[in-house]
Amino acid sequence: MRILWIPHAGWDIPQRAHLFTRMLADKHEIHVTDWIADFRTVQDYMSLRYLRNFTYRRRREGNITIHGIPRISPAIFSSRIRMFNQRLFTRHLNRLIERYSIEVVVGTYLVPPPEGVRVIFDLFDENVAGWKDVHPQIAGEIAAVENAYFQKADAIVAASSVLKEKAERLGVGQPVYHIPNGIEFDRFMAVRDQERQPLPGTEGFQVVGSVANYENPDEIDMIMSAARALRDEPLRFYLAGRGSALTYAQTIAEREGLTNVIFPGPVARENLADVMNQFDVGLCIYKRSPMDDARSPMRLLGYSALGLPTVATAVEEIRRMDFANVIGVEDATDSIVAGIQSALGMSRVVPDTIDQYDLNTLVARYEAVITSHDRPNPGA
Repeated sequence: MRILWIPHAGWDIPQRAHLFTRMLADKHEIHVTDWIADFRTVQDYMSLRYLRNFTYRRRREGNITIHGIPRISPAIFSSRIRMFNQRLFTRHLNRLIERYSIEVVVGTYLVPPPEGVRVIFDLFDENVAGWKDVHPQIAGEIAAVENAYFQKADAIVAASSVLKEKAERLGVGQPVYHIPNGIEFDRFMAVRDQERQPLPGTEGFQVVGSVANYENPDEIDMIMSAARALRDEPLRFYLAGRGSALTYAQTIAEREGLTNVIFPGPVARENLADVMNQFDVGLCIYKRSPMDDARSPMRLLGYSALGLPTVATAVEEIRRMDFANVIGVEDATDSIVAGIQSALGMSRVVPDTIDQYDLNTLVARYEAVITSHDRPNPGA
């Protein structure tokens, strides 16, 4: 089957779309869209990379064809530019559907649902709530696109049970499937019992680790405050990953001399299980909000498949998952510090329900939704 998937962010950013498209590409012809909006400095806007952003680009990554969609950036300050970008995206989307005889489009809030093909709405986050306080107008624009999917999509796939309830509340009768994020369970099982080797800079210390995209300064503030409170303990905070808030965290660490915080950079997907297995405690910290209540946190799944004692903000979806290895905390420094101290005394325990998040099973379920033509009973 010929499938076109519309990720919610640039293809270079780790995200939900990668989980499913990379495995679906073994059996189907997969196309994905890409767009760039991470220009932050004057030098960025004077670069060749910015000029390329005005043109259509195409490249291959394994079995996946990636289509770069032109756009004007930054659009956050102008509704007219955002509308222009959306119309431009729609034009290219229709061209891709025609040129490659696309049969199914898996869409997100970036662009309204196309006509003439089977459409699946991938509801991966509570995006309207996420933008509501930051930029109400953008929140309204996202809501309008989501409502179009609720009206026109052949099926809706929700990444969390919280989002499934939202879709059922706002949808018009099409099936709603709960297909969360997942992990390659066999890979994590393979390293779980291996002898642990200290990560660079952690020799002789217990490790409180996090692998994430760090974009929220409030969340970084909470982690750095916990590191500050525990700076005299034999611990190292290992903050792996990427994100704009990491620079902010590094500035705090340098200014305050927090030598107990390590910033190793991004972790390759194939090394993720090995790195996480060296942690003594996993961190999954959010600033509590309606958006975060609806998350399906991938890092939590990795920690849990390894049985890591994990300190996680008790957002609604994590509370419902009810993993035995997780200590739920408030989004406050004192609560996070107490959670870490308790987790350091816990043994590893793998939750009984972790196999429900095996990516092979989830991909098979998603494939069944994509290839269905008769709207089967969505079940769970």
